[in-house]
Amino acid sequence: MFSRKLSHPAVFRNYENTEKGGRKMSREKRLAKALACVLGLTLIVCTIASQLIYRRMLPRVRTVEAYWGDGGFVLPEDALYTGPQGTCVYCIEEKEERFGPKYLVKAVLVTVEARDESAGTVTVRGIYDDKWVYAAGANAPLADGAEVKPVP
Repeated sequence: MFSRKLSHPAVFRNYENTEKGGRKMSREKRLAKALACVLGLTLIVCTIASQLIYRRMLPRVRTVEAYWGDGGFVLPEDALYTGPQGTCVYCIEEKEERFGPKYLVKAVLVTVEARDESAGTVTVRGIYDDKWVYAAGANAPLADGAEVKPVP
């Protein structure tokens, strides 16, 4: 149907080496464009790698759930932390971010009502919702608002 070829090799070879207006591009300009592309790709790869490394360096915390017992919520003993304001537990909150979910801990002051040494649990007051997940057994010191990586 068409009488002429559309994919002649000389057309593409000359197109790659020309600027707007049909002038030939100098070797230095081609090298500068190639270098800019390489640097841009390197920046993208380094950004992604730094996010992955940052996520791997976060403190890991074991997650536990509270349940209602006699006179308060029951948690394992290692979910209690003693801070400058007193005894607290850390709630884990999930936030959606660009690179995936982000988990932050929030300190909640509690009062210990009873301890069960045989079961390794404590009954606490100060928690008003059993829908939260709590941090227990962190591999690094925690602070209010710190980002963590939950481990079941």
